[in-house]
Amino acid sequence: MITFEEAFRIVTEKHFRTGKETVALAEACGRALAVPVRSDMDMPPWDKSAVDGYACRHEELGRELTVIETVAAGVMPVKEVVPGSCSRIMTGAAVPAGADYVFMLEDSEELPGGNVRFTGRPGNTNIAKAGEDIMKEQTVLRPGRYIRPQDIAVMAAVGVTEVTVSIRPKVGVISTGNELVEPDRVPAGAQIRNSNSLQLMAQVARAGAIGKYYGIARDDEASITHLLKRAIDENDVVLISGGVSFGDFDLVPGVMRSLGLIIHFDQVAMQPGKPFTFCTGDRKAVFGLPGNPVSTFVQFEVMVRAFLNRMTGVTETAPVLQMILAADYSRKSAGRLSWIPCTVTPAGEAMPLEYHGSAHISALIGAWGMITIPRGQSWIQKGETVSVRQI
Repeated sequence: MITFEEAFRIVTEKHFRTGKETVALAEACGRALAVPVRSDMDMPPWDKSAVDGYACRHEELGRELTVIETVAAGVMPVKEVVPGSCSRIMTGAAVPAGADYVFMLEDSEELPGGNVRFTGRPGNTNIAKAGEDIMKEQTVLRPGRYIRPQDIAVMAAVGVTEVTVSIRPKVGVISTGNELVEPDRVPAGAQIRNSNSLQLMAQVARAGAIGKYYGIARDDEASITHLLKRAIDENDVVLISGGVSFGDFDLVPGVMRSLGLIIHFDQVAMQPGKPFTFCTGDRKAVFGLPGNPVSTFVQFEVMVRAFLNRMTGVTETAPVLQMILAADYSRKSAGRLSWIPCTVTPAGEAMPLEYHGSAHISALIGAWGMITIPRGQSWIQKGETVSVRQI
């Protein structure tokens, strides 16, 4: 059994990169950006008004001013603001030459003859300067990130219509166990429904990869070999849950060896998820995950997701916050690094949830994150600081 830190190092060192492809901007959200994005223009491209009001010369605030034109958004001003004059201007419109201040409509007084006067208190100029947001040729987005909706807006604003992204990894998902039936069946006798596969498929999609489900392998070498070989042939990464411990029916590691895969480790000092096998082949990786659903969830989030991120060049990591523990916590055994589900109190503290172990998947429904309990620590007192990984 190796430490979590050593297992994480091995997993992330054994990654291999996917290639690149170009997609339309509208299809880029959630993809891994592969090249820098630079602006083709200043933003704003000219000094623009931040409010509806009047553009004038700062030194003439409070004086009676003649309105010489109205400047709407999308129309460039024609007249220069000279002493004694101003231009009525709309939010987002270009500020006319000669003006260095815009006062708001609500701070103005209309005078006889159509003139206006500023009646407020001088403050911000209400002018967004040309290039103050983005300069031409400035790098606005760097590779190594998943593209978010706000990134789409920025790229659209700087003229990007196509985006170079990393090719999404293909991930095969298999469950093992004679006791498993699919969710559409009512379990009989000692059967249970297969929840791992759908959970893993959802996690794969959330991680920006393409998942494919291969079904349930029976607890015999022929069934496991058939599905595992097919999944390896058709995917970059395979996730197989169950059958990786040391019982009479835990046949997965032997099948992995028979298929020519190199096993790098098969136990990790972490809880949940001690039985965990990682192996690789020629630009292939297989993760043998435990059968209990909380174990598979956690192992994916802390190990598999890190591997998939590195495949696509993503350097982002899940948020880990330092939070105050809202209640005392203790555990019987402290030999492994542990994760326990928690919620966040109204005071912003981490409150451990009721949690019965790695089969208690419903405990994660109300979980905001997972508290990390270091190896060797069996007691944490209320008020101490803990690390919380958002899930």
